[in-house]
Amino acid sequence: QFFTPKVLTVKIYDAAGTTVYHSQDRGLVGRVFRDNAPLTKALRGEVVFGVSELRGEEHVYERQTGFSRLLELYFPIVERGSGRVLGAYEIYSPLEPLARGVARFRLLVWGVIGAGLALFYGALSWVFRRASRTILDQKETLERTAADLRRAYGELQAAQARLVRSEQLASAGRLAAGLVHEIGNPLASLLGMVDLLGRCRGRPEEMAACRENLNRMGAEITRLKGILQGLLDYARPAEVRPAAVEVNRMVERTMVLVASHPGFRRIRCRPLLDPGTAVVVTDERRLQQVLVNVLLNAADAMADGGTLSIATGRGPAPVPEAEEARAGRPLPPGSPAVWLTVQDTGRGIPPADIGRIFEPFFTTKEPGRGAGLGLAICQALIEELGGELRVSSRPGAGTVVRILLPPDGREARDGG
Repeated sequence: QFFTPKVLTVKIYDAAGTTVYHSQDRGLVGRVFRDNAPLTKALRGEVVFGVSELRGEEHVYERQTGFSRLLELYFPIVERGSGRVLGAYEIYSPLEPLARGVARFRLLVWGVIGAGLALFYGALSWVFRRASRTILDQKETLERTAADLRRAYGELQAAQARLVRSEQLASAGRLAAGLVHEIGNPLASLLGMVDLLGRCRGRPEEMAACRENLNRMGAEITRLKGILQGLLDYARPAEVRPAAVEVNRMVERTMVLVASHPGFRRIRCRPLLDPGTAVVVTDERRLQQVLVNVLLNAADAMADGGTLSIATGRGPAPVPEAEEARAGRPLPPGSPAVWLTVQDTGRGIPPADIGRIFEPFFTTKEPGRGAGLGLAICQALIEELGGELRVSSRPGAGTVVRILLPPDGREARDGG
């Protein structure tokens, strides 16, 4: 029961400490060994065990066996019922079997620990491999998704560019229709002057008239060239290239471009250009395309005539009004801004429709007069420029469109 079945010596003592039994040396029976502290404890009812160095008087036989140390155990002999101690057993056992048992037990423990660690490592390795495989699969899935998103984004950008281009060409077509009449008058004048030049005979007064007609022809040709060049510049595709733009000059050139449109014949244009507006860093062609769309919409809203006011200014961005429709990148109230305002005296926009004016294909015009893409394109363009578009309107009182841009073009550069 103590890791070894081998017992070297068994002794029995009575209650007085006298040896009444010795398994190996019967000559020691009847002897009393004093100063045996473990025996004294056993006779008091305690179980005592330990490693003995065999130096006591009671170890006479054990020293003769050649062992230097033995496992020593004392057990009290107790009377059943009364609990009185009648004596004690003393057992001596070699340590080597115990040591071998402890060594075997230690090996068993270390074997179990090693097997457990190996099992744990194997399970952990399997979990890591499975987790790594899952992560790699997810990474591949994310890479494929990212590639699909990049491809879709590229297609979306291309589609937006095509849409912007088609709306730009549509606006150019509407302007070109007005140019037919605008160019017709100078051409008729040129033809008449050519006929007059053919009648010059060399007299001084006729030569003076010829020179005057030549000057008129030059002025008309220059005017035609300016109109056609403006239309060509507007229709020509270009990348976003922010640069310093003189806002007032851009507005003046745009007004010359749209003035030939038939819708402006009965409209009185009132420019209110602030000389202090100076310049803004932006893409001039895209800003001009936004302004052209806004001006053409204003002309459509005043089919029976009216007043069109175009104002420019520079200062803190105003606080937006609750009923305004907004698009683009909102400028914080109070931040520096350059603004253009287009105000008409047309029929206005119903309150139920003001929130939908930037939706693609939404239009309040008669069928065939618009596809509903103008303001949607303006929204995309003004967002590219880092600015904001605000529209407010009241039925019967006209519409106000305000274009707000950061003066330094910071938002446009960040967006690009």
